[in-house]
Amino acid sequence: MPLISPETIQNSLPPKGKRSTALRRYLKLEHDRTSWRSHWMELSDYLSPRRGRYLMEKQSTRGRKRNNNIIDNTATQAVRTLGAGLMSGMTSPARPWFRFGTMDTDMMDHDEVKVYLAEVEGICRAILHKSNFYNTAYTVYTELGSFGTAPLYRQRSFDSVIHFRPFTAGEYVMAEDHFGRIDTIGRSFTMTVAQVVGKFVMQPGGKFDWTGTSKATRDLWDKKNYDELVPVIHLIEPRHMSDRDMTKPDQVNMAFKSLYFEEGGTGDDVLFEGGYEKLPVYIPRWDVLSGDIYGRSPGMDCLGDIKQLQHQQKRKAQAIDKMVNPPMTAPTSLRGKPSTVLPGGTTYLDPTQGGQGFVPAYHVQPRLNEMMLDIQEVQERIQRGFYADLFAMMINSDRRNITAHEVSIKYEEKLVLLGPVLQRLNVELLDPLLDDVFSFAQDAGLLPDPPDILADADLRIEYISLLAQAQQAVGASAIERTMSFAGNMVAVFPDIIDNVDADKALRDYGEIVGVAPDMMVDSDSVAEARKARAEEMQQQQAMDQAGQMAQGAKVLSEADTQNPNALTDLLGGGATV
Repeated sequence: MPLISPETIQNSLPPKGKRSTALRRYLKLEHDRTSWRSHWMELSDYLSPRRGRYLMEKQSTRGRKRNNNIIDNTATQAVRTLGAGLMSGMTSPARPWFRFGTMDTDMMDHDEVKVYLAEVEGICRAILHKSNFYNTAYTVYTELGSFGTAPLYRQRSFDSVIHFRPFTAGEYVMAEDHFGRIDTIGRSFTMTVAQVVGKFVMQPGGKFDWTGTSKATRDLWDKKNYDELVPVIHLIEPRHMSDRDMTKPDQVNMAFKSLYFEEGGTGDDVLFEGGYEKLPVYIPRWDVLSGDIYGRSPGMDCLGDIKQLQHQQKRKAQAIDKMVNPPMTAPTSLRGKPSTVLPGGTTYLDPTQGGQGFVPAYHVQPRLNEMMLDIQEVQERIQRGFYADLFAMMINSDRRNITAHEVSIKYEEKLVLLGPVLQRLNVELLDPLLDDVFSFAQDAGLLPDPPDILADADLRIEYISLLAQAQQAVGASAIERTMSFAGNMVAVFPDIIDNVDADKALRDYGEIVGVAPDMMVDSDSVAEARKARAEEMQQQQAMDQAGQMAQGAKVLSEADTQNPNALTDLLGGGATV
């Protein structure tokens, strides 16, 4: 929440101005986010205690213990498995997970196109490795599993071309355009006085420009309180056509404006105004309903099970505790006298007529087996809800003789449930991310010059990650079954092979399983190789026939035609007796 109440800020704002207009919109979006905020806070309490920022925290309190509501951490481990599974299955740093192609597939038959695209892929992968993308990708995936929305901010970097920063629930607000696309995002965060001065106030040459800073911040700087926190808001939203000059390519005339301003300031100036040609934030959502801005997550679906599991574990522990260390009853004569329930301890009692000694108040005999079965059922529901059984299928399998074919079938069946989510992640996260990596690399002069044939061609992105290939495995299986069936029928019906285009089947199969394009020979080269092979076979056959004819001629030349024999009989003549 803001350090100053929204009502106080609203009443103190001037009627017009950059800061007041931006702050009004931010506060309105923050108010619209209220219902989601309470849900996110509950998810943080029971699922991801270290994620989510809902209060302006001081630096000294950010490491405090937050997992007081978690007794059984099955859900926390499940969301980690989900994040790790998406990380290794979609964007693994250990293997290629994307490649570039052309919209016109015939262009891919040209060697120069293959070489160019292979070089571009290598450069883009190197950029991602050098940046912090793979460090932030896991955070994005776990944020998605927990809260359903995971904004990832990107900016240009001189050292690594591109740099990323993930946002967590509670620190951002969003809005959509009339097409239902996110076009506005704001973030509330804190900066130290030294950071504010270093980023916004310090100018080249050692000069100070205090425009946009509050008097309180300047006083803190003058008093050398450099580590005091200052609440800052960053708002990125579309710039209206009336506010930009299309003939000027500078930042203050770009399609999106970027405003930094102090939340508790009193003036109407901003700390900084910049701009972007397009929204510099990728906002993947696990699932979203039309009209909603923020996404729904597996954590939201499983929250009831998660809370039930904590309650069950608590009651089980209480039952065991009462069974092992039950409440006791004792005669009043023991009041104020030494007594113990420790193993080996002794409590002295005087026998009382008709009375009881030092005994349990009641006996607790919990049915632990039934309780454990119910707890196990809830744990399994949570595992399925986070797809942990999919990503850890081999780890959790209790079978020792399972075949690779059975594993493949089970994996594909479970992956069907994850298909819509993977498609949404491709569209909302990976597609724009790779577009920016390509664009930034091109602007930095890191890409080779494209061949002339690609001058006006459009490129496309193909995903060849483990999960992408697993989704396409259904098509590969269909090709395998068809070719196998055709091979079995050929023995009985040889003409059946005329129905199969083997070349097309091989190329489609290679594309599905992610074979590198340069591994497959282009169609023209295949045709030339077959033509050369056919000509060579014809020449060999001609040579074989010529050799046979020569051999026959030699035999005929050496044949005896003077004496009667089969040859003379065939010729109708020969010697007479």
